[in-house]
Amino acid sequence: IPTYAFSIFLAPKGIIEDLHSKMGRMWWNNNDKARGWAMMTWKKLCYPKRMGGMGFRDLHLFNLALLGRQVWRLMTQQDTLCFKVLSAKYFPDGDVFRYKQSDKPSFTWKGIAKAVDALKDGFIWHVGDGNKIDLRRDHWGKGQRLVGPRKQEVETGEGD
Repeated sequence: IPTYAFSIFLAPKGIIEDLHSKMGRMWWNNNDKARGWAMMTWKKLCYPKRMGGMGFRDLHLFNLALLGRQVWRLMTQQDTLCFKVLSAKYFPDGDVFRYKQSDKPSFTWKGIAKAVDALKDGFIWHVGDGNKIDLRRDHWGKGQRLVGPRKQEVETGEGD
């Protein structure tokens, strides 16, 4: 499994599916090219052993987890060249979770952005003193904002 590549790039679905297919065939037939009868779907083989599976990794989730480590590095190591380059183009305010959409993002950034979105879904807010909260831009539920754009911004086209 190309672990290093998975930690930098988001693998295309076709490649993930092909790897899953070959791994499943190898498991059931000891041959990645021969067709045969699978007693259990690949998805079920990926279940933990305590749930009746074999504990194999879902490569897409593994890929996102490794990209999540890159997000963590961007959050915690802001003196690195990687942070400086990516933040200059994609999140100029220094907060990777408030990245701006780009017309032509790099292949590396596309993967990191997917990991950021996956992490956002699992995070909760710790309000603290409220200085870093933006009521208009922050997502407060499943992809929903608490407050929409101000009327003036809609009429003039200003704002985001």
